[in-house]
Amino acid sequence: MFSRNALVVAVAVLAAGGVSAAELVGVHGTSTRFTSTMEATVGDKPVRLLLTGAAVRQKVFVNVYAVASYVQEGVAVRAPEGLAEVDCVKRLHLVMERAVEGKDMAAAFQAAIRANYPEPAFAAEVEQLTRMIQGDAAKKGDHIFLTHQPGVGLHCNMPGKADFTIRNPAFSRAVWDIYLGKNNLGEGIKKGLVSRVAQ
Repeated sequence: MFSRNALVVAVAVLAAGGVSAAELVGVHGTSTRFTSTMEATVGDKPVRLLLTGAAVRQKVFVNVYAVASYVQEGVAVRAPEGLAEVDCVKRLHLVMERAVEGKDMAAAFQAAIRANYPEPAFAAEVEQLTRMIQGDAAKKGDHIFLTHQPGVGLHCNMPGKADFTIRNPAFSRAVWDIYLGKNNLGEGIKKGLVSRVAQ
């Protein structure tokens, strides 16, 4: 029998774009499960995405969210750096493991981006991201989808809450580097997000 979190993830993925015969993949340290495939709609066209790996973000030994990485089917990814830089449809899917106030979530994203890209890099993009999410508190079980759209930018979606696009494709690299860059949120997360691809 699937856990409640597994069912919630499966339903959310179906709502976000659909799956077909996808397995559910567990993440060490949490009951959250992610589908091995999902679909994204980019420019009114469906794009099939494959799971590259998943991990858990912790703070002071408490789970904050589970995160999974997906990349467009047919695109070869061999290492964390390759996943961060590849210019194809790709997605980060976050599932909240605890409630986080919007202002705290915005501050965390800003600090994580600035760890690799000090000011004034991406000043307008960081301002837009923090402004758009600071008004929406995330509850346990909420989903956040961050999707890189080549030639367009970063689409951010919290179903029932925020839904916006930051129109600078280069900014996606800054977001992926939160997890995969030199100054990342932890080597365990970095390795976990590419655990299903050849290294």
